[in-house]
Amino acid sequence: MTRNACFRIAMTVLACAAFSAAAAGDVGLESWGPRVGATDDPDQIVAGVHFDMGEIAPHIRWQPNFEIGFGDDWKSLSGNVLFAYYFGRQGRFQPYAGGQLAIVYFDHDEDAFDDRSDGNTEFGFDAVGGFEFPLGSATRMLFELQLGFGDIHDAKIVAGWKF
Repeated sequence: MTRNACFRIAMTVLACAAFSAAAAGDVGLESWGPRVGATDDPDQIVAGVHFDMGEIAPHIRWQPNFEIGFGDDWKSLSGNVLFAYYFGRQGRFQPYAGGQLAIVYFDHDEDAFDDRSDGNTEFGFDAVGGFEFPLGSATRMLFELQLGFGDIHDAKIVAGWKF
């Protein structure tokens, strides 16, 4: 499949998701917070911000996030849209699983002493699993594992906070 076709499919899915979320009526900023983690292939440290935009259907949340990554002679900038199904609470923990569409811009430094670099944009999909638990009355923490499909990272582990 060509890059152009992948781009069209990704944009169509994102547009349909945004339209269906807006039509649901219960969508709005529920919480937000920082996130940090590490990826494998490329080996990077990532940091960013995520937004819990509420439920688009019972137990299904729409949660976009943005991250920057550094390491392995690469810099990356990604925009991701996570749709996650939240299972019932297991004690204090609330597990979830879902999928994430990812658009990642990679910039590779050719040489540490050379100012030239090349960049490319990749599209992919992450299978996501994780859990949240409360830290206080209005703060929650999350841990998440992502397995990447496409020309993005192979795996990512993330910790985040929601305010």
